Amino acid sequence: MHHIVIIGGGYGGLKALGVLAGKKGVRVTLVDRHPYHFLQTEGYDLIAGKEPFDASIIGLRSLCAGFGDNVAYLHAVAKDVDFDAKKVIFEEGEPLSYDYLIIAAGAVTRFFESIEGLRNYSYGVKSLRSALKLKEFFEQELYKRLESAAHAKECYSILIGGAGLSGVEIAAEMQAYFNRYYRSNALACGKLRIHLVSGGETILKGLHPAVVKAATKRLLDLGVILHTGAHITKVEEKVATLENGETVPFDFMIFTGGITAAPFVQGLKAEHNRIGQLVVNPFLQIPGHEEVFAVGDAADLKDTAGRRLPPTAQTAEQSGVDAAENILALIGKRQMFVSQPKIMGLAIALGGTYAIIDSGKFRLYGVAAYIGKKAIEKFYKWPLRLKAREGFRRLFTCPKR
Repeated sequence: MHHIVIIGGGYGGLKALGVLAGKKGVRVTLVDRHPYHFLQTEGYDLIAGKEPFDASIIGLRSLCAGFGDNVAYLHAVAKDVDFDAKKVIFEEGEPLSYDYLIIAAGAVTRFFESIEGLRNYSYGVKSLRSALKLKEFFEQELYKRLESAAHAKECYSILIGGAGLSGVEIAAEMQAYFNRYYRSNALACGKLRIHLVSGGETILKGLHPAVVKAATKRLLDLGVILHTGAHITKVEEKVATLENGETVPFDFMIFTGGITAAPFVQGLKAEHNRIGQLVVNPFLQIPGHEEVFAVGDAADLKDTAGRRLPPTAQTAEQSGVDAAENILALIGKRQMFVSQPKIMGLAIALGGTYAIIDSGKFRLYGVAAYIGKKAIEKFYKWPLRLKAREGFRRLFTCPKR
């Protein structure tokens, strides 16, 4: 019986699990420091109050039980990997031996040390905790203005540093949420100001000009304040300074300007790229350790032309599947195949029922794109939810006497 350990219950880890579960001669242990899978692609709906808390997570214990008897879940914090002994080391508890290992521990927000004060006065949005922190702040500010005449006329500001996909989606969803709340309650209160800062000359750097133009118009129509062509150089309590000398006041700051591999990944004794991701060969193996694979944001993924791929759920999922299939090939003494993850297209939520889908061959805007984006999300999460429900019944249904 071959024991395969997967570290990380994100998009890549769960796709690998789906391939391996139920295979003869294989048992799988999924390890994660959190007992849930956070649906990051829908985290903005959680922040903006469009989805309840439980809609943004899937319980890993129940999910693993739903996959069958050859899958187990271990709620633990991985500390290191002894590649020579083939063991995962934890902060607490005994080491876990493996025959094959998939590292899918993901990434965290990169708070650049060159930006003074950034780490002290801003939050990332890669985790459920950070998403809930922003949601809590936002709703408390609304409540304060609703209840108190002294605060009713006050404006408040949210600063978002970084105008990539995450920053743009958060800005649009939060502004749309406030606009809806403001109108529906007919409140004579101070408005929400969302400042979106881009170091580039436009938002969504690298995307098709038509997408950039449409997204920019949508943000401006919602009332988002754009600051382009100037990086943030300093962050103090309640104010950020841009490189052009402009200062932007804020009550809450989110930083989405970059990622770095999770601390666990960065600490492994292996080769890393400049942001701490593991360097892998074309089969997603760590050089020198053919039984160890890295996927998703933990790996330095590249396309067929050798260009580094941006961190997205779809590249994580593709690499997770590829790593699992290559492990099965090794077990079956078959030829592995080269992993070639690619961006199949992008779906961008822009507040309310407006979105943009860019497939590379065609583009959709507005409600049609929104419906398409929601369909993509449901196609991913509902099979997992059904598995988790099945697992819950297995774990907690009492046998009839």
